[in-house]
Amino acid sequence: MTEYDDDEARPLAFTRLDGTVVLLTATFWTINAIQLSARSLISPSEFNQMDGVMLARLASLMTGILLTLGMWIILRRLTEPRAFAWFWRAAALGLVVCLIHTVLNATYFRVLTDYHASSGEFFLHPRNVISTYISFLWPIMTWSALCAVMVAGDNLRRQQARTAEAQAVAQQAQLAALRLQIQPHFLFNTLNSASSLIGQGRAQEADRILVQLADFLKHTLAAVPRELVRLEIEIDSQGRYLDIEEIRFPDRLSRRLLLEPEAMGAMVPSLILQPFVENAIKHGLAHSVVPVTLEVGARRDGERLKLWVSDDGSRTATTCTSGLGRSLANAGRRLHLLYGPEASLRYGPGVEGGWRVDVELPFEVAA
Repeated sequence: MTEYDDDEARPLAFTRLDGTVVLLTATFWTINAIQLSARSLISPSEFNQMDGVMLARLASLMTGILLTLGMWIILRRLTEPRAFAWFWRAAALGLVVCLIHTVLNATYFRVLTDYHASSGEFFLHPRNVISTYISFLWPIMTWSALCAVMVAGDNLRRQQARTAEAQAVAQQAQLAALRLQIQPHFLFNTLNSASSLIGQGRAQEADRILVQLADFLKHTLAAVPRELVRLEIEIDSQGRYLDIEEIRFPDRLSRRLLLEPEAMGAMVPSLILQPFVENAIKHGLAHSVVPVTLEVGARRDGERLKLWVSDDGSRTATTCTSGLGRSLANAGRRLHLLYGPEASLRYGPGVEGGWRVDVELPFEVAA
């Protein structure tokens, strides 16, 4: 069944709220009929013709249910979220419906029994009309109050669903923007490196960089911004990136992977490690005159996944933080949008020098 959030476009399809109202309506009128039937047992004029009275009560019961459901059909189109406003509209309509029901009830008793003839009362006697009207009024008013609360709750639920959907769309747009900020930066750096190699007469290495770049982009640009990928896929993507950087720095860069097999099946945001690996290359190597080792690690700690990227390059904390800049902010923003307080991002100088970034996420695997 198709659902429409726009109240004006929503078709009159049977919903869960409708089912609850039908059950509520039948319950209230059944209780009312039982109470009136119990009164008939102690009334001599009604007890002597119980078959006709029960038939009239049954007809009155069905009439009450149908009239009240008719009220619901009329009122269900109202989009008023406030319970009191909806109740007063329902109550006003209920006063009219109650009068119609009272007249029809008296008609059933006149047609199906000889109650009026045996008791010597006139049809639609004011005293009987008022008494019956009051006995029918309480289920309608109580029904109206409960339905008002349910309708207000349903309207609130719909509003919350629309708000959540709007937030999800906005979140996806934010993630797309954050992710796309990563790729142009990396792309420009790689193309500049290829151009520099060509200028140095190292055309073969420049060609290898461009081939590796095409391979890297083919795998990364296909992913949607909100996509979670297996950690092994994310590590493979970073491996493709490092393949490019090792062509640029063949004698100065080495990599070390510390990956627990149990952690490799965890789901992580695509390219979440990219800015940290890139920062290690850009700033760790740029400020070091000796070879630099870049370490990428992952391990499972209970229901948490711990990732880290570190290097042993020589640089100051101020240089690293200013160099990381937007990439740190983007990564932190992505983690916040996807996980909220369940994720954490920490960075700073390593224990043995260099720089280290730690990411902690909930440990999740694909269904």
